[in-house]
Amino acid sequence: MSTLSELRAGNVPDKVRRAVLHGAAGVVVYVLAHLLLPNGAPPFIVLLGVVMGSITALLAMGLILIYRTNRIINFAYGAMGSLGGAVSLNLFTQRGVNYFVAIAIGVAVGVGVGALIDILVIRRFANASRLVLTVATIGLAQVLGVIELLGPGGGLVGGVTTPLSDLTMTIGTYTFNGNHALIVAVIPVVIAGLAWFLLRTDAGVAVRAAAENGERALLLGIPVHRLSTIVWMAAGGIAALTFVLRTSVLGSQPSVMMGLTFLLPALAAAVVARMESLPVAFSAGLGLGLLEQLVWWNADARSLANVFFLVVILIALLARSEKLSRAFAGGDSSWSSAGAIRPLPGLIRAMRPVRLAYLAGGALLLAAAILLPVVGDLTSSMLHSLGAMMIWGMVGVSLVVLTGWGGHISLGQFAFVGVGAVVTANLMVNLNADFFVALVAAGVAGAVIALLLGLPALRIKGLFLAVTTLAFAVAMDTYFLNQTYFAWMIPSNVERPILWQRFDMGSQLVVYYVILAFLVLTVLAAQGVRASRTGRVLIATRDNENAAQASAVPAMNAKLTAFMFSGAIAGIAGGLHVMLMRGIGVGSYGPGMSLDVFAMAVIGGIGSIGGALLGVFAIRAAELFVGGMAAMAITGAGLLAILYLLPGGLGQAMTSVRDRLVVVLVGGRGGLDPRQLGRPAEHPEDEPEDESGVLAGALSEPGGETGEDR
Repeated sequence: MSTLSELRAGNVPDKVRRAVLHGAAGVVVYVLAHLLLPNGAPPFIVLLGVVMGSITALLAMGLILIYRTNRIINFAYGAMGSLGGAVSLNLFTQRGVNYFVAIAIGVAVGVGVGALIDILVIRRFANASRLVLTVATIGLAQVLGVIELLGPGGGLVGGVTTPLSDLTMTIGTYTFNGNHALIVAVIPVVIAGLAWFLLRTDAGVAVRAAAENGERALLLGIPVHRLSTIVWMAAGGIAALTFVLRTSVLGSQPSVMMGLTFLLPALAAAVVARMESLPVAFSAGLGLGLLEQLVWWNADARSLANVFFLVVILIALLARSEKLSRAFAGGDSSWSSAGAIRPLPGLIRAMRPVRLAYLAGGALLLAAAILLPVVGDLTSSMLHSLGAMMIWGMVGVSLVVLTGWGGHISLGQFAFVGVGAVVTANLMVNLNADFFVALVAAGVAGAVIALLLGLPALRIKGLFLAVTTLAFAVAMDTYFLNQTYFAWMIPSNVERPILWQRFDMGSQLVVYYVILAFLVLTVLAAQGVRASRTGRVLIATRDNENAAQASAVPAMNAKLTAFMFSGAIAGIAGGLHVMLMRGIGVGSYGPGMSLDVFAMAVIGGIGSIGGALLGVFAIRAAELFVGGMAAMAITGAGLLAILYLLPGGLGQAMTSVRDRLVVVLVGGRGGLDPRQLGRPAEHPEDEPEDESGVLAGALSEPGGETGEDR
């Protein structure tokens, strides 16, 4: 009672009070879980949860270290660990190297990978937007995943028998072995060493100071770049060590995107810790590890744990009400700094020759798409590939709306496609619904799910929608779209209908034209949104949300519209995709596809519809010729190269061609000098599309003109 009295009176330090209260809450939760869950919460499951949760906790701490140093979420973190871990396991299983020596070598490889990433990639993006650098880590994940599969140890599948595997002890119905004991012995030592480094060494104190204010640290002479390299080296070593320890218990499943599933629990723990507090991350990691084991013990679906991780992330983001710290808030930045493609000035765009050129160019592209199957004498398989390419193009357009114009990163767009596919397939197979009615329902379903997932982004700016959508993509692929659990909901055979009793979609040519029609409608609808007041508000909010709010711009409504419109496009694309594929198969909408289409859109230029379509079509066409690992390597390396050389994507390069054509078409009409189109304005009043103009356009009535437009 005296302890409780002291806690109430506040006579103990805050950290001690929080630790005691958290411990008490944990005991209450455990008792409730043991009483309410079907199979209870036996002590050996709790012990297993703590053991595996310590791995999650250590990974989360590595994520937070990188975030506080560079203010990015490192989506390549799992791939960094699996690359070093694969080398370690190969040395042990294939080369006969001593197990502990192999672990040390794998950790050293992880340390080296971390150093190379910081020197070769992170420093190259030192002046880039934090969003751009976060996207660069997606390309890194793809490149590292390919290197892992093609390198030594990439083909290792299943469990690993280590020298500690024979040291067993059975508790309840579970047999623990020496590998579990190694985790318990090693991870506390690593965490203690990490705490000592951050709290007791000059370098650690400097890292913490630089995380709070990097510019001030530079002015004080702190070697920020060298400290960043140290942090990345430590993170790489931690990731490799945790991969080896985890694989010794759970086995290995090599995949380019395996790092994402490996990373998801750690991302959830880091978000719970607000990407700031290492002690909270440790506690959250242990709690999520226990949650994962309880799910596995009480449910037949092991992948149900991924759904709980998604729920935890959503709750953690929605529960944030306090202001962000300086380190956390520093991660906010606008996608506009990624090199958005400069539109033509309104006066030039309105000139008759320019309008006619745009119309003629669009008509020529549409005519080429319509005539290609006939003139090219394409086979059914080629038409199928072109249809899939156009569906990916629709998904790319949905990313333009949400990311290019709204500034929110979505790494789960193909999960919304999966939602639309399931809705369409069920309505047509089970209810014999009309095809177009099913597509409308798919669009509505995609819009609703996208809105629900986007709610945290209305409260928290920055990178965290990417975490939410990635978690959603993993949960959809491993659980909701898993035939093992929901065979009744996932039709594997969907008959194609006859449209208007005349056009049989059993013909691949008819399917091609239907998809082409919807792609054209999607582009026209997106252009209409961009030209509307909602589109102007989106751009204004993306570029400067504070200025937009001060000008009474309805930013909230515009964000909601962007989420819903983007989700609706993806949902309709899913309905078309299930018709193209005639059903839903295993892994039809995996998280890797979402990363691929995002990378393609960025490569093309996610700031414009034409740029995103160019990127999607170019990469998808290249995949038809190279395929496999080479295609993944091209996408990842291409993403890194484009972000560094042309932040606006290939579309940014195409603007120079456009401007040259405009010079020829317009000349010096209207007193304008088209030669200045590609150059930045020397004075704000010279800029035809400056922020004030965007805000003025956002405040004008729908369809109305600002003074600038007139």
